[in-house]
Amino acid sequence: MTAITDTVLQTPHNQTMTHAEPKPLPREHGAWGLLLQPFFAGAVLAREWNWLLLPALGLVLFGFLLREPLIVLARQRFVWRAYNPQSTVALRWLLAEAAGATLCLALLIAQRPLATVAALTSAAALLTLLAVWLTIKNKQRSIWLQLLSAAGLGTTALLAILASSGAIPAWAWPLWAVLTLHGASSILTVHTRLALKRTPGTQPPLTAYATPALSIALAFVAPAPMLFSAAANVWELLRLRNPQSLQEPLKHVGLRALAVSITHSLLAVAAFWNR
Repeated sequence: MTAITDTVLQTPHNQTMTHAEPKPLPREHGAWGLLLQPFFAGAVLAREWNWLLLPALGLVLFGFLLREPLIVLARQRFVWRAYNPQSTVALRWLLAEAAGATLCLALLIAQRPLATVAALTSAAALLTLLAVWLTIKNKQRSIWLQLLSAAGLGTTALLAILASSGAIPAWAWPLWAVLTLHGASSILTVHTRLALKRTPGTQPPLTAYATPALSIALAFVAPAPMLFSAAANVWELLRLRNPQSLQEPLKHVGLRALAVSITHSLLAVAAFWNR
């Protein structure tokens, strides 16, 4: 979950692209971690690596990249309502990415259960469409959208396991839940930081500790990663009680979140290794 803060503090999509940034690529760097760390955790835990991991990874990447050109084209249709040079570039990228995603999907469907692959890709497609719609409505920073995104991006673990082993075993769902809950906790902690910066002199509300408390309550699922997640987020919230910590550069906050998320993923792999 690279730099969770970037997922929250993303560049608004209503800014037009400049000559220095003409390509419709994701600007939420934190989402890359939410996308890829579960995939690699699932792939490692499947322990049956084969060539289908490549089209599975391709489908994950192309599916994620599709959202940016879709946003540009949706703005063309529903917001700008006039020709914009960005749309031509976005259409070319969309066609290329859609072709790549289709090829990867076809390779997976040929070797893995159609219903399961279709369920995962349909869920991803619906989440993408929701994100596009809320973005053109300037609601891309919605907490609920970001929490849903954490849950949706976490399903890449399920896809990696399916590609490797041919099925989604029962233990894969607790793995998804452990990774998703940590992502959600981290996102909510960042939102708490932003809220406190807007209202100096206040303290983190008790509700901010809800997800760490839930991690503790569900620690029996995977004690090490769950308790680590709770401890890391509680520690971050306690730091926010000091007004000086609110002045910490966001880059430092993001790097710390990256280190925590990688450690959490490794602990999750260790916890489920002897499933």
